[in-house]
Amino acid sequence: MTQTAVEPREARTRRLDGLRLWAPDASTPTEAVQRLVAMQGQEHPYALWSVAQRIEHDSRPTAADMAVAYDLGDVLRTHVMRPTWHLVAPADARWLLTLTNGRVRRFNAPIFTRENIDDALISRAIDLFAREVDRGRHRTRDQLRSALGDAGIHLSSLGFTCVLMAAELERVLISGASDGKQRTHAAFDERVPPGFVGGASSFDRESALAELAGRYVATRGPASVADLAAWSGLTIGDGRRGIALALERAPGSLEPVELDGQECWLAPAELPRAPRSPRVDLVQAFDEYVMSYSRTRAHIFPDGFTPPTTPTTNMHWMLTDGVISGSWKHELRSSDARLQLRAITPLDDATAAAVRVAVADYGRYLGLPIELVLQ
Repeated sequence: MTQTAVEPREARTRRLDGLRLWAPDASTPTEAVQRLVAMQGQEHPYALWSVAQRIEHDSRPTAADMAVAYDLGDVLRTHVMRPTWHLVAPADARWLLTLTNGRVRRFNAPIFTRENIDDALISRAIDLFAREVDRGRHRTRDQLRSALGDAGIHLSSLGFTCVLMAAELERVLISGASDGKQRTHAAFDERVPPGFVGGASSFDRESALAELAGRYVATRGPASVADLAAWSGLTIGDGRRGIALALERAPGSLEPVELDGQECWLAPAELPRAPRSPRVDLVQAFDEYVMSYSRTRAHIFPDGFTPPTTPTTNMHWMLTDGVISGSWKHELRSSDARLQLRAITPLDDATAAAVRVAVADYGRYLGLPIELVLQ
């Protein structure tokens, strides 16, 4: 059967709408994160901004509000799917970790071998961590590392990080309330409700695959199976199986289309209306619009642009009508902030005006007067 071809502009519009950058409709941080299943979150302050961007304007939280929501556990951070930090809703943490922890363990196995960390040591460390966070205590990395040292377990920085990750994968630790500027870990069962997909008391892998694939395509389509696999850290076979299961459970909920000669999937719906052009969005470097795709993300880059392979001073992205058009970062000072922006090409008057609107919006989020500095 001939598949409908999707043009790059339509793909960008559907993705920006589905990812709710152009159609923010969540009323709480939990709702915003849960809609997207998981959001990459290693750049913590900027990751919280990504969540706030998906919340409707009339109730959009400030940075201070987001910090409170995080400390309360409305949004949790853990290593899930690919071995990197992600933000997840409490109701999704248990089944996501159970589905993807095996893949992350296999990824980390060579590191454990190099660091001479065996299963017995990992088990002993995890037991120590569990005791440290018992009875509602939240512990910083330094406190957890000291507990290991007191027990005679001395690890390199990398080894310690991987052992902490193992405790997250085993559903022993998850993010806790902040301690000043430091992040903490708490007991998983303290912060995460019981139950898996649909509140089931036991884990059903096929239900989890269907849930993951269905929600991924509904929010990120058009996307390919390879995109789904790269985003989730699962295999191509798992991706295909997840799509098939999602269709079995809800026939017609996903539709095959073609993008760049590749089979992709989307949730059938009329093409959303794009906002007035030029539309400028200031997104973090690891926003889901950037990180949710592998084979089909070339259309977010301007012609002839090669993303830097090493970190740059301005590591976050400015989008104009869904295409990367510059980079930015903020500088927080005692009573105000500066947003430093470097455009790929000179800004015309209309785009410069749209930039000022986006910067003002970010200043409101920070709760600070903000100055735009063009580099």
